[in-house]
Amino acid sequence: MTAKTNHVISAAIDFGTTFSGYAFSSRDDFYTSPGKVSSMTWTAGSGCLQSLKTSTCVLFSPDKKFSTFGFQAEDKYSELALEEKEKGWYFFRRFKMELYKVKEVTADMPLKSVDEKTLPAMDVFSAAIRYMKDHLVKACCTQGFYLESRDIQWVLTVPAIWDDSAKLFMRKAAVKAGILTDTLLLALEPEAAAMYCKTIHVKMSDERGGRTSFEPFKIGTKYLVVDAG
Repeated sequence: MTAKTNHVISAAIDFGTTFSGYAFSSRDDFYTSPGKVSSMTWTAGSGCLQSLKTSTCVLFSPDKKFSTFGFQAEDKYSELALEEKEKGWYFFRRFKMELYKVKEVTADMPLKSVDEKTLPAMDVFSAAIRYMKDHLVKACCTQGFYLESRDIQWVLTVPAIWDDSAKLFMRKAAVKAGILTDTLLLALEPEAAAMYCKTIHVKMSDERGGRTSFEPFKIGTKYLVVDAG
């Protein structure tokens, strides 16, 4: 969120290879406490597993209609499989890096489900983004933010290793998911992580030693960001 923004909320979607999630922050919090963000705690199965991210899985019905996303998609597909009713359903998992494997990403490229059936990749990616977008908006409403489309600045993270065609594909998928193009920013994952590290408070000793305090990295500090996903 920039200093000149008119957006009420800055919302980020982390579309991961294995897990995905989102976070958002108000404009007021950005000025007073940049590290203060709200996120979702997802549950799987009977609630035994809780995580700040849900699995990057999408389930479509036999008539190619979006069914559900995340842990719910995993659970539903597992139930269908146990009852031997999964035939005809389209279940996609860990499909994000398919955009890196192809030579040039196109809007009409196909995407294979776990049992080798195909749907347009654009439909699968946009359905996943739409689910997280709608889920985030509902979460904002529960915190008292009743928002119009232009009240939200959206940030979608993408790998730094992707080429321009893959990044353009993700932008188109986000627009198809209902995000206004002039409210959307793409952010490289390592750059977003590095910028966040500048705001978090870490335990550091003062120059005299002995007493410690929690404060951000000092100017000139070197640090390394490692993605151990």
